[in-house]
Amino acid sequence: LTISMGRQLSRNTPASTMKTMFIVYSLTMGINMTSLAYVYSAGQIAAAFGISAIYFACLAIIGKTTKMDLSKVGNICLIGLIAMIFSQFFFMLFRVGMDVRLWSVIGLLLFTGLTAWDIQKMNYMLNGYEDEKISIYVALQLYLDFLNIFLYILRLLGRRDD
Repeated sequence: LTISMGRQLSRNTPASTMKTMFIVYSLTMGINMTSLAYVYSAGQIAAAFGISAIYFACLAIIGKTTKMDLSKVGNICLIGLIAMIFSQFFFMLFRVGMDVRLWSVIGLLLFTGLTAWDIQKMNYMLNGYEDEKISIYVALQLYLDFLNIFLYILRLLGRRDD
């Protein structure tokens, strides 16, 4: 499904438009991430980023080298992510207390599976194709995976400065 979405996306959207959208999105997220400096210390942010980078690299190696088909794992993680988003929405709506660390561990586990799956999908999508548009699409998926891993690790490591 994702491979066909990537091909359909690449057929309908010019590469320059996709690049521009990716750059604008990245800049917007970068500006948005500056608010983390008001909540966490620079040391906490740096430690979380370093751990996230190493963690992401390990997942990339696993996704690139494993012979096992990760599509089942990825689909389960995607369903879990959707369930987590809905449950957090309802917890906020009904003001139910939740443990941030528990949700961070669950989110980190879900993005562990999603990242390895996305790396494996990248191999399949780019195998035999040198399409710049598909590369941008895959880069966006991996960028989002890394950002979410970073945020969950930051929540786990960082004690909020009050």
